Amino acid sequence: MKKENLLIFSFTLLAFILGTTEYVIVGLLTPIADSLGVSVAQTGIMVSGFAIAYAAGTPVVMMAAGYFTKRRALLLGASLVVLFTMGSALSFNYPVLFFTRMATAVFCGLSVSLAVSISTDCVSPERRGQALSYIIGGFTIANVLGVPIGTFVGLHFEWPAAFWLVAACGILSLLLLYKIVPRNLPAVQSSMKDQLRLMSNPRVLLAFLIPIIGIAAIFVIYTYINPLMLEVMHISEGRTSTILLVYGAVTILSNLLGGKIATGTYMAKLKKLFLIHTAVYVIFGFTVQFTWPGVISLMAIALISFTINAACQLYFIHLTEQFVPTAKDFAASLLPISANIGIAVGSSAGAFVTDHYGLQYLPWTAAVLALLAFAATAYSYSLDQSDRKKAALQAAAEA
Repeated sequence: MKKENLLIFSFTLLAFILGTTEYVIVGLLTPIADSLGVSVAQTGIMVSGFAIAYAAGTPVVMMAAGYFTKRRALLLGASLVVLFTMGSALSFNYPVLFFTRMATAVFCGLSVSLAVSISTDCVSPERRGQALSYIIGGFTIANVLGVPIGTFVGLHFEWPAAFWLVAACGILSLLLLYKIVPRNLPAVQSSMKDQLRLMSNPRVLLAFLIPIIGIAAIFVIYTYINPLMLEVMHISEGRTSTILLVYGAVTILSNLLGGKIATGTYMAKLKKLFLIHTAVYVIFGFTVQFTWPGVISLMAIALISFTINAACQLYFIHLTEQFVPTAKDFAASLLPISANIGIAVGSSAGAFVTDHYGLQYLPWTAAVLALLAFAATAYSYSLDQSDRKKAALQAAAEA
């Protein structure tokens, strides 16, 4: 138990570092643009570019990692994250910074995927959901603590200082990983053939849609949370930062709830959960034009925002063990990949609705997406139940 706890803590710390690495640039777009002589829009491209590089590059580096044991691949991936973060701090022009950010994204994807894979190998089955929720929670804590601290440092000591701080914390995380991660882990299994077999399986593709749509629903709201508060809910600018801080704190509780959901018959729970998501968005749709009822609805959205993640990751692993067992390590990367796709889809959908209809229609857009996620989950669950019945009948016939 003690070894498991130390392993979970070391992976949670790693996720915190990776999350801070990914998101810290958001608060530094203007000083970076001024320093490098480019527009804020150009520096903003690095935010969406990071998500695209993460999603597209992770499967490729997972294949390359097949030459190493999981321990060595994790340490190498985390080391490269630190090195490229230092490279970002030393960047003297926009192309160099863009390259170091995209490279960091790829190795962030590798590192978190291997952390998930190792945790499923080393943590007892009954604690896997909880372990995954803590690892995912590291990214949440990065948003609540890491990004504000990094932004403060970057604004007061020049923007490279934020990347130096993250790199220094990354070195501490590396030392902990070196000491805690078991040495007797097998090699990474993730060939192109196995990846294609897994991603061409209709059941896996259906499961892949669940977090994409569910996370897109969250980010339809979250991407535009500031203009929603200022322009629709009529909250003063001075209060928005406090509300965002409370929102971030509530998302930590959301991760803990996600760990509870990812136990037992988690797909049955997930199906009901998306109906709760839909109800919360509908309530926000009715309350968004009223200040305090709208704030309460926002906190409810924060509370549900990370509840699906651990269960979805466990489901990916379950389906992979059922259909393509040799692709289990690649399956560990499917939640981060689908989450980044979901963020891009949600942000784009939010932009379209805002431009064509107005901010007040964002909650209704999120509700529609949550219903679609419910439909995909319900269909997946019905297929699982059908498989179980067939297996039971076959076992009875053989007996």
